[in-house]
Amino acid sequence: MPMASRIRVLPERLANQIAAGEVIQRPSSALKELIENSLDAGARSIRVDLESGGSRRIRVRDDGEGMGRDDALLAFERHATSKIATEADLLEVTTLGFRGEALSSIAAVSKVVLTTRRRGEALGTEVRIDGGRVSRVLEMGAPEGTEMDIRSLFYNVPARRKFLKTKNTELSRCAEAVSQAAMARPDTAFTLVHGGRTILDLKSSESRLDRAAELLGKDALLHLMDLGGVEREGLRLSGWVGAPTLTRSNRTGQYFFVNARPVRDRLMVHAIAKAYRSFLPGGRHPVFSLFLDLPPGEVDVNVHPGKEEVRLRRSSLVHDFIHDSVVAKLGAPPRPSRLIVHKPNGLGIPLPPLGESRVGRAGADRSPSLLGGGGYIPAAAGESLGRVRETASPPDFAGAYSPVAEAAATDEAASLGALPLDRVLVPPDPSYPVLLSECRYLGQWEECFLLFESCQGLVFVDQHAAHERVLYNRFRDQFRTGKVERQAALVPQRITLRPEEALRLDEHRETLTRSGFELEPAGAGEFLIRSVPALLADRDPAGAVRRVVEGLADLDEPMSFPDLIDGIIARMSCRGAVKAAHSLHPEEVASLVAEIDKTPGRWTCPHGRPIMLVLTVGPVRRRFLR
Repeated sequence: MPMASRIRVLPERLANQIAAGEVIQRPSSALKELIENSLDAGARSIRVDLESGGSRRIRVRDDGEGMGRDDALLAFERHATSKIATEADLLEVTTLGFRGEALSSIAAVSKVVLTTRRRGEALGTEVRIDGGRVSRVLEMGAPEGTEMDIRSLFYNVPARRKFLKTKNTELSRCAEAVSQAAMARPDTAFTLVHGGRTILDLKSSESRLDRAAELLGKDALLHLMDLGGVEREGLRLSGWVGAPTLTRSNRTGQYFFVNARPVRDRLMVHAIAKAYRSFLPGGRHPVFSLFLDLPPGEVDVNVHPGKEEVRLRRSSLVHDFIHDSVVAKLGAPPRPSRLIVHKPNGLGIPLPPLGESRVGRAGADRSPSLLGGGGYIPAAAGESLGRVRETASPPDFAGAYSPVAEAAATDEAASLGALPLDRVLVPPDPSYPVLLSECRYLGQWEECFLLFESCQGLVFVDQHAAHERVLYNRFRDQFRTGKVERQAALVPQRITLRPEEALRLDEHRETLTRSGFELEPAGAGEFLIRSVPALLADRDPAGAVRRVVEGLADLDEPMSFPDLIDGIIARMSCRGAVKAAHSLHPEEVASLVAEIDKTPGRWTCPHGRPIMLVLTVGPVRRRFLR
């Protein structure tokens, strides 16, 4: 007698609930799908009302084109959509939604009321659905557009509901979903209300910068750098990246869009994280809002249930394009400010490199004047020093940096008490960088900080962090250009590696050789270190080679050796930089200033510590009651 079949077709209701679990994981997932439908319908105003973080109620109201009665019913059928019709359409998807799963999935696990009226029609339609079953359809008066009212999400799937987080956690996820959509579409007004309290109220604007200011905050806007629209082989990247002086402890404030679709793609996150690698301290994350535009046929948006990830046809090109564009902006040399430095003729003297000994100067006067931060002037000539004068105010842009406005705002904010230190000492504005060679050097404080007078305020420079960045860039450039000086070992060091490590080393042997390492096989898993880069000659060559090999173990695909060795270079720079508790002669300060001003990426040291901070005049005036 044949055995009964153990495989069965699931009931439609159960199958819908399972499918809903893939698309609707939490209230923010449902909200994201509803907002995308509103935007695809041409909405220019979207209002979101939430209760209990969205688990009790999600209501989305838009002024889009609306639907007729038949479409309102069909919209809740599985895989029902107006956005694609053939397989070929999947290769050229230009809408945010396209699979027709969202409304069906939402309706399967909640109680839904849809109210909609198509533009130009006299009456609208109301559709009520409980747990995937249509309970009522009415013709009624309604405003143009569509309103989706979702109550009791996961009421019929208690196993899913009990895994929801706290009300505040779910609310923050919903706010993030609204913010992502709002950043991509500044032409659409967004309102988010929770329990009767307005969380977001964003007016429509034609400017992405205005929308970025609303979502990231005006304080953050001061530290955003405009990419200006970079293009390469059919790709275009625009938007803003935050200066390394603007960081957060988590990944909030990070927006990335592919053809106006918000995505969280590991490839792109890696490209940006790699670009910031030598600028940020551990545990800190950059702020950015970037828009990548490319032909629709170059990207597959149908690879993730929530459409949060994409697959790119030329992924390596896109990764390198994003990385190179961000690095170019972070490492761009500072623009000259609007200052005129008057230097008397005939007073300049050659300056020795920082750290070079000065024989016979032990008893020299250590308090001569410096001109413009870099020009060393003997004390006897101090009376004839030229003056550094300001000829124009710093440029204003879109409500960004203005010394007068900044001082006034600071005074107003501090009227009831002293400002915290992070509001008093601030990084220089990226749009108006401080050039130390155009500042007046005031002296060294605590044998650690160099003080300069600039039109932005009193500038504090961490001498160790500044010199560390100078050395890091110099060492890195040597490795990347392949112009590395070698130091032959008098007695070759022997290093023993595990079999898999030896194989990885062999794979990258040519790159190692070009970078100054000469390794000779000396048996199974053993190598003799014949020569190393001169910069590593007294820095434990065997340890450096071992760290390189260990780094290779973490790679999924080959990468350039200069990128791999960045960590070693950062440590070398730290050891070689002038120490914090070291008194600097003005000649040394002048030499350091000259190096800093021509060093790209002079935001932070390679470990993420700031190089410069500015004390503006506002807090000082307030404390003096002026």
